[in-house]
Amino acid sequence: MFGRLFKFFLLATVLVLLVRLLFSRQQRHGLREWITTLAQALLISSALFVAAYWLWGVH
Repeated sequence: MFGRLFKFFLLATVLVLLVRLLFSRQQRHGLREWITTLAQALLISSALFVAAYWLWGVH
């Protein structure tokens, strides 16, 4: 478990460093907006799936 968590944080750190290195400030702002929109869409879709499972018993 610790190894997987370490790999995840290492990967996240490398990705953040690459984004800071490769993108300008303006591009990073646009990327942040896109990621925020994607995260909201994923949360909404997961809530819809939970509601569908709870209401209609979709298996």
